[in-house]
Amino acid sequence: MNRIERYLGRVLMRYTLLVLFVLLIIFAFTEFMNQVARVDQNYTLTLAGLYTLLKMPVYFYEILPVALLIGTLIGLGGLANQAELTVLRVTGWSVGRILWAVMKTAFVLWLIGAAFGEWLAPKAEGYANQIRAEALQRDLSLGSRDGFWMKAPAQLIHVERVLSADTMHGITIYHLEAGQVTGVTQALDAQFVNQAWLLKDVREQSIRLVAYDEVSGQWPSIQRDQVVYEHKTVAFPLDSAGLARLQLDSKYLRIDELYHYIGFLKANGLESAPFELEFWRKLASPLVVLGMIALVFPLIFGSQRQVSMGQRIFVGTVIGLGFYLLNQLVGNLSVVYQFPTVIGAFLPSLILLTVAVVLFKRLR
Repeated sequence: MNRIERYLGRVLMRYTLLVLFVLLIIFAFTEFMNQVARVDQNYTLTLAGLYTLLKMPVYFYEILPVALLIGTLIGLGGLANQAELTVLRVTGWSVGRILWAVMKTAFVLWLIGAAFGEWLAPKAEGYANQIRAEALQRDLSLGSRDGFWMKAPAQLIHVERVLSADTMHGITIYHLEAGQVTGVTQALDAQFVNQAWLLKDVREQSIRLVAYDEVSGQWPSIQRDQVVYEHKTVAFPLDSAGLARLQLDSKYLRIDELYHYIGFLKANGLESAPFELEFWRKLASPLVVLGMIALVFPLIFGSQRQVSMGQRIFVGTVIGLGFYLLNQLVGNLSVVYQFPTVIGAFLPSLILLTVAVVLFKRLR
């Protein structure tokens, strides 16, 4: 970077971090007030504060694009009000060159946000959910009161409840052969030990269909044999780490975890569209940053009068909120109506980028 690019980068960095700091304070206060309402003798005020603190990496990742948009509007708007951008253009800097200089800093900030979202936010979110669930003495919910299902070769596995990342309660394994149930294994609990699941209080039943015997006149019947074990080690499609990932919202999973989990869902014949949507949204996030920053320039250079900081904050908030609603609407419609999720993820970003390009071309 030359001196002017570094100057523009410092302006963008300063105002973006300022906006981000203010937004994080607002989100932290709101989240803390929500947690205070749940405080009791087990879920103390200290745990509520720790839960709020652990949520900050998640909020940092989520609001960074909007903070970039508002920070760029305020920073470049201030330079425009002081005629510094006009001086730059007089000295030979085109709007495209200024955009490229700003994008360098914007993508550095985006990389920092992506690092938060891919590594720190999932761990913080999982730990936050765990400490709150343990304090409130609740099992970790995995979507419904009916538990969840897994599929393994020649097996269907149902888990009633997940108590923690390495403990499950109420396990039923249906053994299949040629599409028929040949046995049922039931266990009170399962503990993840030495890279395998250790079942406790196990009852294993084999089921055999006896056909009609014309010689003896014996009618068709079902014979069951039962064996009881105190412990039994089995292999499940999900290990402890995979079970922990189920506690997280799909948008907080790392991109590689999403990819492998989508494969797991498809292999088990389960619905994977919401996770595919989040996978493609992560890949589309650079386009979101590019579109939002590019949209700022027509607003800055297209205005021939000075605009206050409050007006720029309002415009940035409206654009950010509008894009968020469009992104949610298009993405959810693609899942509900079974459109390709890649379209649902990339279409809002492409619309934003197209509007920015059209307005950008109108600049003189």
